[in-house]
Amino acid sequence: AVSKAGSAVYDITSATAGSITKLLVGVLFGKGLPAGASMSGPIGVVKAGADVVKTSDVAAVVAFAASISVNLAVINSLPLPALDGGQLVFVLAEAAAGRKIDQQLQESINAGALTI
Repeated sequence: AVSKAGSAVYDITSATAGSITKLLVGVLFGKGLPAGASMSGPIGVVKAGADVVKTSDVAAVVAFAASISVNLAVINSLPLPALDGGQLVFVLAEAAAGRKIDQQLQESINAGALTI
């Protein structure tokens, strides 16, 4: 059961990362969303979750919750300054430089990124 769960999490993580990569490449190079892609905000996610819960299939509900959790983990690990991935970039930069990055500089980078 543990290996099956690990495999399922790996599959969901790979699919999520691949979708995000395709989305970012399409947007950055002016191609827009990939063909057949659809996105939804929080309301769409809640509606999809409600639809899954209506099925009364416990496995489907757990799989939906797991996919949301993995999706958030992948998004949070992106190297954007305000996210955990951005903080990891600062930590790696400090390790490479051998000294602490100035707190004021970190705050300026985070503020600039949030402004954009």
